[in-house]
Amino acid sequence: MNEVTIVSKTHMKNTACVGGILKNGRYVRLLKSNGYNHEKDTDIDVGDVYKINFHDKLQLSPPHLEDIIIDSISFQGKLTKKELTDYLINDLNVKVWTGEPDSLFDGKLKWTHNCSGYISEDGEIPNNSVGFWLPKHKLTKKTDHDKIKYQYLIPDFVWRITYVGYEKPLDEIAANTLLRVSLARWWDREGQTEKRCYLQLSGWFDVVNKNFNNRYSQEGLIDDDLPF
Repeated sequence: MNEVTIVSKTHMKNTACVGGILKNGRYVRLLKSNGYNHEKDTDIDVGDVYKINFHDKLQLSPPHLEDIIIDSISFQGKLTKKELTDYLINDLNVKVWTGEPDSLFDGKLKWTHNCSGYISEDGEIPNNSVGFWLPKHKLTKKTDHDKIKYQYLIPDFVWRITYVGYEKPLDEIAANTLLRVSLARWWDREGQTEKRCYLQLSGWFDVVNKNFNNRYSQEGLIDDDLPF
């Protein structure tokens, strides 16, 4: 049996895409025994801890290399946002992208004229389709037709990231809040563009404490002017 902690639950058409992390730090996307996503009203939720038996899905399409198929699953307990943040950072020591959105996915994202991030089949493909981000500035909610997007502003520029999580959207996400980001499945906009995977915001955890930032600053991974 393997222990998995659920770190994301996102809308995907009429289903729920469930993301987790194993105790060894491996990112996984939990699929049902038939290989499909979970029902949109699944009880599985962020912070849940399960014991699972699984096998890897065959014929994966990079960068979506996290797919696993669940053979059995047993609920063990639930973590709060703070407990989950501490677990990810202090226990698992997950890789965290820091700073501006163009640092995400190791700088391999491209940006549309509307400032939405994506990867292209014609460009570099990252090693995974999910990850964690510590933004340097706040993100502000904006409704765009039927979609919720978060804007990340710096002087004279704005990035926009579509929110696909289940949690009620916040009007504002504070700087230095640990975020979970992902890349949507390949899509070609009805032949108008090459195949692309667009950047998404899956959800948020807790504000990261100063000790974490001091540690990463000493390792040269983030800027020294974080607002603490």
